[in-house]
Amino acid sequence: MRLCSCGFANPDDATHCAACGSALTHESAGGVLLLEEVRSGQVVRVTAPGGILGRAGDFSPDLFSPRVSGVHAVVATNAEGHWTIEHTGRNASAVERGGIWSDLRCGAPQPLFGGETLKLADMVFRVRVGIQEAVAEGATAESDAQDAPAETAWSVRCPVCGTEYAVEGPKSHITTCAFCKDPLDARQIARVAARAVPDR
Repeated sequence: MRLCSCGFANPDDATHCAACGSALTHESAGGVLLLEEVRSGQVVRVTAPGGILGRAGDFSPDLFSPRVSGVHAVVATNAEGHWTIEHTGRNASAVERGGIWSDLRCGAPQPLFGGETLKLADMVFRVRVGIQEAVAEGATAESDAQDAPAETAWSVRCPVCGTEYAVEGPKSHITTCAFCKDPLDARQIARVAARAVPDR
């Protein structure tokens, strides 16, 4: 599976995202991790292979509040270029996917797909994965697709891990997720309704 910058899960052999049409490159699979602080709008830009988040960290240490530990969390990319985060600080960390908050723990790295909300002590961040530098700095990309008539794409987001799957229409559902193997999750996953994929 290849994850696009929009968070959509594509087949391994895909060259373009089925949801937004973006070319799938190493970077779009997770070369850049952006954490946008919701109150200030400031962005922590993390590049592969990752590093430490916190007041003594590798990325924008001056942005973090005094309640965030010096070494609060470690973010890293795996062999496929996908991001993970592991809690290492004193004050709590949590991630929200599909409306469900999960505490982060030492020794238990969790995946970051993009679209999550991340809480580090008293700070809250919006997570974006694989955004190219020009887009991250606010530049807009022009493409031939703008002249084409708009088509509505539909997707279902797993309520457990946040992975998105392309579906055929608004009445479509998924029954399993490639990342969530617990049988207890299957019933919750099957209830999720499809949503229109927003223009990127």
